[in-house]
Amino acid sequence: MPERILIHRAQYHDSAYLMRLSRRLAQSEGISEAVVVMATEMNRALLASVGFRSAELDSARPLDLVVALRGKDLAALERAGAECERLLSQDDRPAASGAAARPASLREALREHPQAELVSVAVPGEYAGHVARQAIEAGRHVFLFSNNVPLEQEIALKREARARDLLLMGPDCGTAILGGVGLGFANRVRRGPVGLVGASGTGLQEVSSLLHQLGSGVSHAIGTGSRDLSAEVGAMMTEAGLRLLAADPDTRVIGLIAKHPAQEVAERLHRLLAGFGKPVVVRFLGQPARSSSAGVKYADSLEEAACLAARLSGAPRDRLEDAASSGAESPVEPEASAPGRLVGLFGGGSLASEAALTLRSRGLPVEEPGEPLLPGQPLPGAAHLVVDCGEEFYTRGKPHPMVDQTVRCELIRRLGADPAVGVLLFDLVLGDGAHPDPAPELAQALEAARAARGRRPLRVFASVTGTELDPQDANRQRGVLERAGARCFPSAWRAAVGAADELLGVRGKDA
Repeated sequence: MPERILIHRAQYHDSAYLMRLSRRLAQSEGISEAVVVMATEMNRALLASVGFRSAELDSARPLDLVVALRGKDLAALERAGAECERLLSQDDRPAASGAAARPASLREALREHPQAELVSVAVPGEYAGHVARQAIEAGRHVFLFSNNVPLEQEIALKREARARDLLLMGPDCGTAILGGVGLGFANRVRRGPVGLVGASGTGLQEVSSLLHQLGSGVSHAIGTGSRDLSAEVGAMMTEAGLRLLAADPDTRVIGLIAKHPAQEVAERLHRLLAGFGKPVVVRFLGQPARSSSAGVKYADSLEEAACLAARLSGAPRDRLEDAASSGAESPVEPEASAPGRLVGLFGGGSLASEAALTLRSRGLPVEEPGEPLLPGQPLPGAAHLVVDCGEEFYTRGKPHPMVDQTVRCELIRRLGADPAVGVLLFDLVLGDGAHPDPAPELAQALEAARAARGRRPLRVFASVTGTELDPQDANRQRGVLERAGARCFPSAWRAAVGAADELLGVRGKDA
């Protein structure tokens, strides 16, 4: 298949922009693959690993922009290349006649905007620490979206931020909401009395969206980065964020969401939370809840955490609707047909962990494959599968599935058509920065999977994380999935419960 590599010298763009540009080019007629990245050593190696090689690519420098395209013919590559040039020139054009040129460095930006209190950093990991340190030394809080920052650098940066009473949210911080302003992949939710701290981006998104649905709202949602509660980092930014919320008069209830905290860190945080004098709700993802005490309540799911926080904050409701939408019925569905294996295909890693734990809690054997599910290969093992489509082996050289659903839609078509699979479970996470209209693509993939199955039924369960205020409109996205035959739920836990009940209920009838 023809391919082309375009190098744009000294043209830096942040990773969120590059993911959106990759998605736009991948949608061009005749293009099968489009990757737009900065030419760091790691990104050049990733491009080489998926077959893109050229002498020009080898000579590219880290601040050069690389566009790698594959298509059905040279004409398709020409069109995509021209579209890329148009989009890049459009983005670089001044917003209005006489507008000042864009700052060429962080120092220039801070001189032009001295009132700015926060710096958002989304540069390649090898440079992210340097930029973050510049911001901290300039007295600014930092939202560090970048990943691949070395652990020892993270520790040093957080120590420096702590010494200056600043927040360093990250690295690998996907979500935050500060004073009603969303950063990264954040949902649009009303302001309210619940303050959140989270080492899980999609966990923060689900809880903040559920609080909105329950009639409550969020004062602030402070991300910390996925490693903050490790023994090495010691929850430096989690503790800083919690203390800020404890002192905030607009925050009446505090929520903590994290993945797999080190035991000694969790115990220390419990003692800290118990002394705040404000009610606290904690959800440690992937773990059963520990006993609640001293005003600190531990939840068994993100949904339970949101409902507890809503109740404690005096929200109009403290529980979600009992029933989900039923979805369209399969046209022909034998009454006692066994559903077969379940496969979960998740864009949010935290939501995948939540679903896997839920399925296991109901006695279902679940595997989380550490390798990609390859075309033409049988499904591994005999257990049900929960797959994190955001794992590196699926995203190598491609945008995250919250931005580009190509990989996940292909898995839905392929695995949904597999007669051994009878239940599909997936999440859909909305919000700023995410795919602008994801449900139609998922619906088309489900339609193709059902067509390939013939008369054999396929049960589909989906969680939709978002609100009606999001640019994608959660209500509209649910409607599209329902018309495609999916049962839609407001949380990953509830969707997994529905899928488990389907499996266990059919087994009971067959027994």
